[in-house]
Amino acid sequence: MHGLYPNDSSIYDSAGRLLMVAFFVIVWLRNLSRQHTEDHIKRLTFFKAPLPRVTFWTGMALDAVGCALVLANWHPQIGVLCLIVFTVIASLLLLRFWEMDDPMKRTGMQNGFLANIGVLGGLLLLLQNVM
Repeated sequence: MHGLYPNDSSIYDSAGRLLMVAFFVIVWLRNLSRQHTEDHIKRLTFFKAPLPRVTFWTGMALDAVGCALVLANWHPQIGVLCLIVFTVIASLLLLRFWEMDDPMKRTGMQNGFLANIGVLGGLLLLLQNVM
């Protein structure tokens, strides 16, 4: 049985693709709230990211474009690459656990960083599937 998309060899491939995109869409929607937007910009400022507000909104755009390309199956490999770039840069800018003095903050950020490593693994599998 084939999946929902031409490159998907089974329904499991399609489910994986849709779940991966759902993760990014849900986080994207959550980050649109004023509280999360301001928190991210504050953290980007704290970690000395260049132009924190622009950096945040550029990341949001990269996330949205990546999800749209993967869902529409129009240059999905570019979409997956957008999500990979977004995840790596966001992790390096926002989850700098090695700079945290507070053990609880360090552990929380380290857990987020490690979770993103797992997300990257899923994105690499998806990239192989859409090529």
